[in-house]
Amino acid sequence: MSLLIAFVVLSISVSFICSILEAALLSITPSYIAQQKLTQPKLYEKLKALKEKIDQPLAAILTLNTVAHTVGATGVGAQVTVVFGDGYLGIASAIMTLLILVLSEILPKTIGARYWPSLAPVLPSLLNGMIFILKPFIWLSDQVMKLFGGGQHDHDLRQEIKALTILGRELNKLDEDEQRVIANILDLHDIKVRQIMTPRTVCESAKPDEALSSLVERVKKDRFSRYPVLDNDEAPLGIVFRYDMLEFSEEQTAADIMKPVKVISDMLNVEQLMSQLIRERQHMALVYDEYGSWMGLVTMEDVIESIIGQPIMDETDDIPNMRRFAKRRWEHKQKQLSDDKSQQR
Repeated sequence: MSLLIAFVVLSISVSFICSILEAALLSITPSYIAQQKLTQPKLYEKLKALKEKIDQPLAAILTLNTVAHTVGATGVGAQVTVVFGDGYLGIASAIMTLLILVLSEILPKTIGARYWPSLAPVLPSLLNGMIFILKPFIWLSDQVMKLFGGGQHDHDLRQEIKALTILGRELNKLDEDEQRVIANILDLHDIKVRQIMTPRTVCESAKPDEALSSLVERVKKDRFSRYPVLDNDEAPLGIVFRYDMLEFSEEQTAADIMKPVKVISDMLNVEQLMSQLIRERQHMALVYDEYGSWMGLVTMEDVIESIIGQPIMDETDDIPNMRRFAKRRWEHKQKQLSDDKSQQR
């Protein structure tokens, strides 16, 4: 009888430990491991190594768990036959199955999944010991996986982070603005400059020979702080700042006070644009297409608006969306041209 109890306790205990280790290992998040790099560098290295080759600890856990179940079932069956006879073998199997299901599967995996942060520090020592002892079985598992081409599956980390922000919003851990900002930041590399720029049809520019007195009058009317300077073919020459016009003589022109201007392709993505503007300490860039045609201009403000998901307006702004305004103005001009042609006929 004591041998029967020993088989039951040993089998379920080993399986219990294996299930806890498995659940805890699979529950450790990449963010938790990254945090340990600052607080516990040694633990970080150990956990990182386990997660990078997670097939090895899993193979060790499953091997030991299978051995425990097999030995336990065989030993319990043999002892039940000796102690109670063959007639109780079916009843013993049913009881053993129930015990394994509850005590070595449901309960330990629930504990491991819930308390994995407390278990994480001891996982490397336990699992590395198991891997060392069960090395032959792990090697055999690796060979079998190679036959099936067991490679790593690619996953989109950006989509996972977006999904986490949605979950955080649903759990009231993030508000709507925080979720939107995080999602927009992750999308910056997919958004082209031409999608956020101010179209040339609503841009104000200056000619190099334009008198500063004329520019000052335009500043009073338009209230823009920067004016791109273009030649007759709309090729970029420079940029004029409003504060540089404060002290001027009537003889001076835009060419006299203009400064170098940044020029970018309309195919550049917003992430690249933001990096370049910050690195070069620029606020504005002129946008040209692949044929050298001026498309419009883009500012750091446009980048920020792409991140926060809403227009930034101050007391001097009258139109929140210049791109939409440009489209309406173009449609209005097209309608006027169409009406003029109809009247001529």
